[in-house]
Amino acid sequence: MNDTVAAAGRTVFTGSLRRFATQTPAPQEALSRAKAARIPWLHILLALVVTRGVWLAIAVYGDQNYLHAMAQFDGSWFKGIMTRGYDIQAQGLSDGDAGNWAFFPLYPALLWLVTLGGQLNPDLMGVLLSNALLVVALGLGCRYLAITRPGASMQLFVWLTASMPYSFYFSAVYSETLFWLLCFASLIDWRCQRTGRVMLWTLLLSLTRATGVFWVIAMGIELLVRLRLFAFVELWRRPDWLLIGVMGPLGLFLFMAVLYYQTGDALAFSHVQISWGREMGNPFVNLIEGLSYWLTAPETLRPAWQASMALVGIGLMAWLGVQRRWLEMGLAGFTLFVPLATGLDAIPRYMIGMPVFVLALHDLLSRVPRSLAWMLVALGAIFNLWLVENWYDAAFWLV
Repeated sequence: MNDTVAAAGRTVFTGSLRRFATQTPAPQEALSRAKAARIPWLHILLALVVTRGVWLAIAVYGDQNYLHAMAQFDGSWFKGIMTRGYDIQAQGLSDGDAGNWAFFPLYPALLWLVTLGGQLNPDLMGVLLSNALLVVALGLGCRYLAITRPGASMQLFVWLTASMPYSFYFSAVYSETLFWLLCFASLIDWRCQRTGRVMLWTLLLSLTRATGVFWVIAMGIELLVRLRLFAFVELWRRPDWLLIGVMGPLGLFLFMAVLYYQTGDALAFSHVQISWGREMGNPFVNLIEGLSYWLTAPETLRPAWQASMALVGIGLMAWLGVQRRWLEMGLAGFTLFVPLATGLDAIPRYMIGMPVFVLALHDLLSRVPRSLAWMLVALGAIFNLWLVENWYDAAFWLV
């Protein structure tokens, strides 16, 4: 009797593993696809030259300082960290209660390196750094497409990313492109089961942005969904998976140690968010209240627009779930709902900063006729030009 039960359990377990293998490529197959991928480097460079050239022309025509515009808002905080480190006490903003503790250290550390310790123009070097990181991130993104979406148009992905609404963040002195690079590197190596590399990438992700901490949680969710309770059995066989869970948040813990040494508050990166009006609440209440502005105060654009973008994000996240892309869905969910719980501000930036939302949009465009897909990309690029003009005018609702 016991032998029969054990055999049945092994059968179910083996079936779960087999379904796991059919839904995602085996590590060796993933590695083979990654190595065989033909990255459209020419399209990547051309897309960046064309789009950035148009943005520069808009700045010149409007008598705007392109480099200054690309280094404004959060760029000023990153430059401040690069030159003087983290604040000992709060300063900045109109009430003087803000601090640069909200900004994680890896990007300003890279900025310090490329400016040779602050000797070179940080605006120029920051823009060059962000675009260089984007080139690498797009190359990795195409490799990830080859692993998870064989046959998908890499050119469409490249031009969509380079020109879509809010893509100007990728040229700003912001950490978005660094986060994209690390996210794709971790996703690729997770699919190829190069767990030592995944440990490094996840550590660096949690040194880049707070949302980087959620990568290992999303990985655990994927294992639970695919293997169900047998995921716990696998953890005994795969201690390297447990080590990823340990190493992933280590970047955050190191940052917390620095903040504790500097300010006496290890959670200063979270507590300082109140300076920007962020307080923990119900994400769904925030979403509904924001959407209600379309009816009650349509002239108040900011909350209504941010809430609408959050609704788009929920749709894209659901589409990832429909496709059974559990890891990507988990990353989208954490990226969207955790910030949404503290308010509507910067929701589009959180979404553009997590590549899985762009992958979901690319998946949708891949389902429509090719000509229509490219037309939609072009329309998005035109809309982005309006956003770029507002960015040059320092429109605060774009922060």
